[in-house]
Amino acid sequence: MSFPRWRTLAGVSLAAIGLTAATAQAGEPTDMVQKLDVKITPGKSGTAKKPKPAAINVVIQSPTENPATSDTVVVKFAKGVTFNNRAFPTCSPATIKATRSLSSCPKGSIVGRGTARALGLVNSTRVNSTLKVTAVNSPGNSLQLFVETTVPIDIAAPISGKLVKSKGDYGWQLNVKIPDELQEVIPPIAWAPLTYFQVKVQATTTVKRGKRTVKVPYVATTSCPKGGWPFAADFTFDQGAPFISGPVSATSPNSKCS
Repeated sequence: MSFPRWRTLAGVSLAAIGLTAATAQAGEPTDMVQKLDVKITPGKSGTAKKPKPAAINVVIQSPTENPATSDTVVVKFAKGVTFNNRAFPTCSPATIKATRSLSSCPKGSIVGRGTARALGLVNSTRVNSTLKVTAVNSPGNSLQLFVETTVPIDIAAPISGKLVKSKGDYGWQLNVKIPDELQEVIPPIAWAPLTYFQVKVQATTTVKRGKRTVKVPYVATTSCPKGGWPFAADFTFDQGAPFISGPVSATSPNSKCS
């Protein structure tokens, strides 16, 4: 069965995903606001010679009454925060899409979990929806954010982000492009944009180094910049969506470290 595309707003992060109400006036400008809050734990940093395992929690919120639909999201991570994703098992987007689940993903490829909330319209009735978020390590230096819900429609799909080197105060960034097939609603059901997206990434795997078996964290810290770890995100929006906006940037309060 084929479905029309449904709108999403994503970030990661971290990410974020959103769905836009099809009943809104096409192309209506909106005062778009995005809030970003990223925390690293523990606050005590490791060193280049002795990285410290860490967890990273990313929260993106949109308090805007009529949020625009994101086309791209770039989440920038502080220098001193590293990712050992290449040491972990991977699960491809094709594998996830084949079953619309994570049932065929290898053990150890799931590296984080979270939740999202969206406010939607179903036949002009407001519906609150909660989506489950699962972070999955994927080939090619990428991360899948698998989102699923059954209310008010059945959704189970990966959003792909690619880890690349960043610049300035940031060491790495996650580049997310919302796939076309996840950008329109099923008539007559219309989704409002996501209002909250949270994911916590924390995982450990084991690898062989010579004759030893050692534990390797997915996220580790190697230094603490003066003033703490900075994080930022840049958003662009679909100009064909019911609510439109120019590019928006968000900066997280620095995550304290020592």
